[in-house]
Amino acid sequence: MDIVNRLSESRFREVDDLLAFISIYDDETRIEAYLRLLHANRALIEQKVCVEAGCGLGLFAAEMAKLGAKKVYAVEQNQLLANIAEQRLQAFANVEVVRCPIEGFRPAEPIDLLVHEFFGQMLHDESLHALDHLAFAPGTIMPDSGALFCGVMDATSYLDTYLNRELLSNLDGVLIAGLFEETGDEFHFPAVEWSVQQRFRASHRVDISDRSGDLLAFGLEIRHRGQMICRAGECDNWALVWTPRTADRFELTFVPENVGEEVSFRWLR
Repeated sequence: MDIVNRLSESRFREVDDLLAFISIYDDETRIEAYLRLLHANRALIEQKVCVEAGCGLGLFAAEMAKLGAKKVYAVEQNQLLANIAEQRLQAFANVEVVRCPIEGFRPAEPIDLLVHEFFGQMLHDESLHALDHLAFAPGTIMPDSGALFCGVMDATSYLDTYLNRELLSNLDGVLIAGLFEETGDEFHFPAVEWSVQQRFRASHRVDISDRSGDLLAFGLEIRHRGQMICRAGECDNWALVWTPRTADRFELTFVPENVGEEVSFRWLR
């Protein structure tokens, strides 16, 4: 979904976020994976004080309320989304919508559990770094880890009449989401990893000199307590990201912006 008319910057951001959440909720595999995660950890929710960070329309805040949370704070900085969340969550007496960035949330009581969806297609390109700047210390953050996997493949298996080697050669240094249809064999090794125990690291250098292939793919995987929750390709909302391989080492840098991070990619020749 694309916005095709001219809007003010603030209005565009509000509506763009709303459309993003519609896309997220349309990804049934991703939603079901998160709901299974909540139900599997019901003991962390029942009679506990919980937070849904960046709650959007409040789907997981509502689920935690149903699972018996003592209190749920649904924290959302986008005012349009917060308005909708308030309407949808008003039936739950144990849910409070808080209108602010998660970094600005200062609860008056200890928080037992924080649930978030701060992952982008390139792992760090949304809001994971916000979890390094919380004004409170949750007992548990869920999910607690993730990885950006890298795969090095022979492009022959993916090219066709139109997207051929000649065209691919013009995409040197460009990361393109959804360029090819994934096969499920692209998750070879983690290029970048994240966990709640590690602070955000902006720059990552990766050596692939021991791997053969002329096509590079990146795929997000979300984990909790060492178990995979969901990953790109299986979840429609996260596509794999592709680029032609033109060297043996590359650098990924994540530069914080007003919203999320900007991804910088370069081959180290």
